[in-house]
Amino acid sequence: MTKNMRLILLSFASIFLLAGCYEEPDLFDDLLTSNGKVAQIAVLWLGDTKVYSAAGVLQPGITVDSATTVNVNIEYTSEIAVKEFRIYSAPTTTGAQTLVTTLPAGTQKYDAELRNYVIKVPVKAPLTRNASVVLFAEVIAENNLPSSQRNVTLKTNP
Repeated sequence: MTKNMRLILLSFASIFLLAGCYEEPDLFDDLLTSNGKVAQIAVLWLGDTKVYSAAGVLQPGITVDSATTVNVNIEYTSEIAVKEFRIYSAPTTTGAQTLVTTLPAGTQKYDAELRNYVIKVPVKAPLTRNASVVLFAEVIAENNLPSSQRNVTLKTNP
């Protein structure tokens, strides 16, 4: 009987020793690789004033006359210095993007009430009537890392 007990205990001991050598993979280390800090776009909207729906939701898109200049307002936060702002256009949210304008940093203002930086980037509306274009904004930090893009839709009157 004691011989069987020793065999059983020896088996359990070897299992525990082998299990102790097993190293659990670190899933977060594989998923979270950081290249540095980036700016975060909080809100993106078009025009001179923010327009809200009856439910209090910000309406970021706008309809204007063709060929008029419209401000793309970028409200963003950043822990590091910003290098430039880029605006791209595309026919749809999934379409190929074309660089519309690049604006160097330096003209943005800090809004203490919003606790964000705010910059207005002027862009020209499409020349054709009844057109729709999606504008994408991106903030490039000093370390050349871009923020996530936000988009708004600019439409022209028929």
